[in-house]
Amino acid sequence: QTPEGGIRGGIESAEHPRYGEGSWQEQLEVFTYAPDMWSSYIYAGVAARAAGVLANTRPDLTDQYRESALLAMAFAEDEYANHNYDPLPHLVVDARNLAAAELFRLTGDAQWHALFLQTTAFQDALANSLEWQSHDQRDAAFVYTRTEQPAVEGQVKSNARAAILRGADRSVELGQQTAFNWTKMEPWRTMWNVLAAPQITEILRAHSLTDDTKYLRAAVLGCQHGAGANPLNMCFTTGVGQSWPQHALWLDARVQGKLPPAGITVYGPIDPLGGNDVIEILRPFIYPAVEEWPTTEFYFDVFFFPASTEFTVMQTLGPNTYAWGYLAARPDR
Repeated sequence: QTPEGGIRGGIESAEHPRYGEGSWQEQLEVFTYAPDMWSSYIYAGVAARAAGVLANTRPDLTDQYRESALLAMAFAEDEYANHNYDPLPHLVVDARNLAAAELFRLTGDAQWHALFLQTTAFQDALANSLEWQSHDQRDAAFVYTRTEQPAVEGQVKSNARAAILRGADRSVELGQQTAFNWTKMEPWRTMWNVLAAPQITEILRAHSLTDDTKYLRAAVLGCQHGAGANPLNMCFTTGVGQSWPQHALWLDARVQGKLPPAGITVYGPIDPLGGNDVIEILRPFIYPAVEEWPTTEFYFDVFFFPASTEFTVMQTLGPNTYAWGYLAARPDR
């Protein structure tokens, strides 16, 4: 975080790693992003949430994260007031909305509540938490639903809760229609990255809000395909079960001639008809023909097959941790 409060989106090498180089041998130029509005909004929300959690575990850090969150929010709001990109991508608007929700939950400050209400979709009783190319306020819906500040607007809170339950119900219904009970949070989503990491976040949130066993059952079933109950009898998280990916796209392990570390959830099986350059490279070695393979079995443990063996925090590790963590933390597990 800069002295002004800004947050940088990350760092990046000038190009893909040089062949054979480990992370500790980096020789390419590495660049850092300039502080920006979007990253600062994201951080402000996360830091505010951390401050709330730490109040129960590390109260000595609560004020530090609270002040850091407020500083980042102030920087982002200043950038917002002077931005010249119109209209802003909805992801930026959604990050602003979520940061306002988190800061209101933490501080009870009216300015953050007003900002949340100004930018929320849940003034509309029929608004979904996710609308393609419009908004994705699933996280903010859950935050506001769980906010206990006195100034909370009951109707908006009720609308947000209803949106969460509608999304969860759609996922439950989808899971009942698949052979192995895997599901998706967006009905239109492609088959990429849905079979290895459970897509059950909204189902779990619905269960936490209602304690309805139909959601718990759907969540457990939704975890099974990625955990090993699939035609390949493979868990798509390294180090778990009897069979798991040996060639996850982890460059440091490859350079050292080692297996990838435990806990990596790869992308997993993909639609063989989805179009992929690596599939065309593998085609001469695949039998039967690519077009005849069922999607749930179309996984090849090949290191340079990013569509299957790569992974990210937001697409596989995060959702898997959220799902398994929620189920593991239940007192009646």
